Amino acid sequence: MVKILHFSDTHVSHRRFRDVRDSWKLDQRVTWIEEDYCFGFKQALDIAAKSKCDYLVHSGDLFDIPVGRNLSGPSEYSRTYIIRELKKFFKKTANKIPLIIIDGNHGTYLTRNYSTIEFIGAAFPDNVHVFTNYQLKDAIRDNTPLKLEFDDVNFYLFPYFQFGRLDNWAKTYEDWLRNNQQPDPSKISVAVAHGMVRGLDLHELVLQYKYDYIALGHDHNQRRIKKNAWQAGSTAKYTFAERNQEKGVLEVQIQKGEDPIILPKLIEITRSMQQIDFSLKVDMNTAVFEKEIREHITKFKQSYAGDKAARLKIKFSGAVLLSNWWGMEDILNEIQKEVFGDDYNLLEFRWDSGDVSKRAPVSLQKGAKVYDYLIEDPIKDFEKYIRSLNMENEKQAKLFIELGSKIIEEVFKTTDDTVKEEGE
Repeated sequence: MVKILHFSDTHVSHRRFRDVRDSWKLDQRVTWIEEDYCFGFKQALDIAAKSKCDYLVHSGDLFDIPVGRNLSGPSEYSRTYIIRELKKFFKKTANKIPLIIIDGNHGTYLTRNYSTIEFIGAAFPDNVHVFTNYQLKDAIRDNTPLKLEFDDVNFYLFPYFQFGRLDNWAKTYEDWLRNNQQPDPSKISVAVAHGMVRGLDLHELVLQYKYDYIALGHDHNQRRIKKNAWQAGSTAKYTFAERNQEKGVLEVQIQKGEDPIILPKLIEITRSMQQIDFSLKVDMNTAVFEKEIREHITKFKQSYAGDKAARLKIKFSGAVLLSNWWGMEDILNEIQKEVFGDDYNLLEFRWDSGDVSKRAPVSLQKGAKVYDYLIEDPIKDFEKYIRSLNMENEKQAKLFIELGSKIIEEVFKTTDDTVKEEGE
């Protein structure tokens, strides 16, 4: 039997500077949020050492940055933290547990042809085995396997790669898979991949091949995909959508020819992430708005303690007059300044108005139809304008008139509705 400790998506070096109170914990070395992710990584190593596993597997996104347009590298604090904790882990386990790490979609300098996990392999050449996006591309180009062989187990590596973006990429990637990455039936075979079924980064063949276990990363929700395939989830809460998720790692016991035994191990999360769902109404004024918001945040009114302060998001929905919303945002900004004092135990205070319908202010003359004194018949006027262009293609002209009429009807219907609501 082989025992593996599978963890993923540690996102070490993740930090926020907007909508956060007292970002720096101590002497501008580390932010409170960044340290939360460091602590998640440390707890995973502690669980691995106690489990007396044979192999430690990380399935991508060890570091959070660089990613996308954010070309910043991990902070020096995060780099040092990783090295220090790995050094402790290898000493505690007598250098007998290899660590296998693959690249995810975070932590790769796409413009510099370099991955942030490479320095970890250089720091621990006898203990750490890293597999980057660039090694994958080389393997595909050269039509060679990307795997790591031990006496008792073979690891087949699948760093993050969006093969599904282009048809020719998908065909080349599938050919490489069929030619090089099929499991050896005579040995325990473990696939390590960063991708999700619904994305363009986890090929169906990886799930179809008869690997004894498939260690997946990228999905932050720890869950079973198949009997032999699991997402380990993340080791800290990354977004507010994860606020109710438990975080942890997976202890995996593998016996050749049998279904793997999966034992989830929880990671302690001391900082709460909470979301207030707030529905706006068109007739809500700023005074009522402020009163209700303050009632919602009363429970956080206690002395500030950085290590346990909550992260809070207000999610707005519904509809509001644009003129009122401007006043509401001013109130939110004032409340944010207030809660970032010592009387509230809040580390983060932010809001999301993405689902709110913000309606334009109506005419000062209540009940009046705005278009009564602008255009007598806007649809006929639009048709007249299109005809004045003398378009040669009559079919195209009719299409423009039809589409324009629908848009005008919708616009003035919305105006009518707004006037009625304001009149009420």
